[in-house]
Amino acid sequence: MVRVYQAAGAALALLWATAAQADLLIKNVTLYDGTGAPAKAGAFVLVKGDKIAQVSSSAIAAKGAKVIDGTGKYLMPGIMESHIHLPGGQTGNVNNPTERKLIIDKPTGLKYLHGYLYVGVTAVYDSGNNNDYIFAMRADEQAGRIQSPRIFAGGGVITVPNGYAAGPAALKVQNWEQAKAELDHRFTYKPDMIKMTLDRQGVMFQPTVPALSQEMFAKVVKYISDNGYRTTVHITAEQDAETTINAGITALAHPVWRSIANDNFIKLAAEKKIPIATTLAYFGNIARVADDPSFFDEPLFKEVVDADELDRGKTVDRKRYIDTGMSPFMKMLAPHAMKNVKRLHDAGAVLTLGTDRTLPPMVHQELELLAQSGISAFDCIKIATLNGAIYVGHEKDFGSVEVGKWADLLLLNADPAADVKNFRTIAAVIKGGKQIDRSKLDLPVNRKKG
Repeated sequence: MVRVYQAAGAALALLWATAAQADLLIKNVTLYDGTGAPAKAGAFVLVKGDKIAQVSSSAIAAKGAKVIDGTGKYLMPGIMESHIHLPGGQTGNVNNPTERKLIIDKPTGLKYLHGYLYVGVTAVYDSGNNNDYIFAMRADEQAGRIQSPRIFAGGGVITVPNGYAAGPAALKVQNWEQAKAELDHRFTYKPDMIKMTLDRQGVMFQPTVPALSQEMFAKVVKYISDNGYRTTVHITAEQDAETTINAGITALAHPVWRSIANDNFIKLAAEKKIPIATTLAYFGNIARVADDPSFFDEPLFKEVVDADELDRGKTVDRKRYIDTGMSPFMKMLAPHAMKNVKRLHDAGAVLTLGTDRTLPPMVHQELELLAQSGISAFDCIKIATLNGAIYVGHEKDFGSVEVGKWADLLLLNADPAADVKNFRTIAAVIKGGKQIDRSKLDLPVNRKKG
């Protein structure tokens, strides 16, 4: 009987919260809707509940609605980060699986999620983590128990024993019956997209490691797809990327970056419309930190990231990258990744903003690297929004400012199509029709105020 009353109480609370949420009207704003359409000046956007109800070039009558005057401001969809690994589920270095330990530290994860909201991110895809941790965080977000971007997740990656990323959270394929049984268990979590790896390493300082055979890779992809789930894959080399695309992979977690891609691969990726997370910040950050770690001192980093973590990035992590040879290695390869990303974009491939980093401000570092690659700030809007929704298969739900979609919005003080740095000029972050009070998020910038 107690459970019945609790359930009824929870249902009433949810009903009250829905009823209490006033309509929201954003008026006279310059709108970039995320579809790649030109800007619409003097636009009006009406939100009812958590959905966009009306988009118009003329005034909308909305009695009782909360009104945001967008005069002189710019509205776009909230940013989607398509490649993170939320801290709080594992410890240790991904390149040393024996060091990895599974933990469940929700308070740590929540701080990072607050950081993503602060920098304009309203949805994230976690590209490999502790199953029990990340799916619990997703459940908390979906139930409204935490203030967070929308969380899409796949759980632990699929690899082989002693393969790349073969830590304790990974599904390590030994044979088909074992893999099938573990996949069936994974499906009980209802993952949004499951990540695989196909990377033998073996370049410069890296030892060669085992990887899934092409036959087993294709078998696993087919089984996941037949059960209605999407797939993404960690690859670095062109041949592996082509193999995974031909096996039916849904998305790529990285562009090809160990060489300049040949024209046939660029054409294949563009024709198949395989969403590709750009992850230039991964290469660029590791390459840059050896010579110039000063980006950790930028205001946005100090506002969002705890001082001890910034210091660790400038000292301990920087030393590890230099000592292992990762920094010079990435410095050599980063230009290849940037060229490949630009060529993919020019060919019509679907690029999505992803960093493969843990610090929320690196979303804006990714945008700057995309711009440095030669991609226009205007095109970066779609890469950072609708294409991310395509990556996780939810383009019908969010990613653009269109009627019927979730009202996940970003209001800016400067034109994002003029300069990617203007993505930082945040006037308001709106998720599900509710404006986020950025001053109440658990972040260094707000603790100082207290």
